[in-house]
Amino acid sequence: MPRGGCALNIKWNAGLRNSGLFQDVWVPPFPNDAGSAIGAAAASIVRHGGPAALDWSVFSGPALEPADTAPAHRHSRPCTVEELAQLLHPSREPVVVLSGRAELGPRALGHRSIIAPADGKDMRQRLNEIKGREWYRPVAPTCLEDRAAEVFTPGTRDPYMLFEHRVRPEWRDRVPAVVHADDSARLQTVGPDHPLLHRLLTAYEALSGLPVLCNTSANLSGSGFFPDVASAMKWEGTHYVWSEGTLYWNSSTVPATP
Repeated sequence: MPRGGCALNIKWNAGLRNSGLFQDVWVPPFPNDAGSAIGAAAASIVRHGGPAALDWSVFSGPALEPADTAPAHRHSRPCTVEELAQLLHPSREPVVVLSGRAELGPRALGHRSIIAPADGKDMRQRLNEIKGREWYRPVAPTCLEDRAAEVFTPGTRDPYMLFEHRVRPEWRDRVPAVVHADDSARLQTVGPDHPLLHRLLTAYEALSGLPVLCNTSANLSGSGFFPDVASAMKWEGTHYVWSEGTLYWNSSTVPATP
């Protein structure tokens, strides 16, 4: 396996898979320093007579830190996943989503993500602006696995955003925020094994007719994922933060009462 993050190159991975040289190509979701550390630990276990196989989950990173005392300007209310879908549509406001343990590796896969509607041409620029990135940087789509082949080519199972897909011509104007300059996309497919995003996408599709949302990492530029709600609220890059069934907003930034 290439080290130094090379295996995160979706075009390279797709080229290997399409080359016909291999029956199957599998890339772990953390072929970076996190993966190197896990590999070193696994090698040590085997060296000392332990089992060669490991049980692992992509969501094995740090747990959310406990929420601190809410400042006076912070507000919150209970909010189900279905109500979160209702906030995303039709308000078209991006929301920081924090849940459970963080993802291993650099890809935001739904536990430390900024989730936003993909049906507006301005959303990619808006997400890049709030994250301090160049205007041309692509934004990844997250899509229901059983609808992915309808929207993308090949649209095969890709839960870790590791292969290149193409947005089908008939869908490019429907989800323009996730279409890169060459019509490619770094797709994340979502099935029932990802309960949070599957439930959110299912509810959002019922409202909008679209099984696709934007998914980009919830972090400051050059920093790791937000460790807690307080850090995301202090950032104020989005109007809303959703975590474990609660919606948070600051009176100084919210555009309207949710």
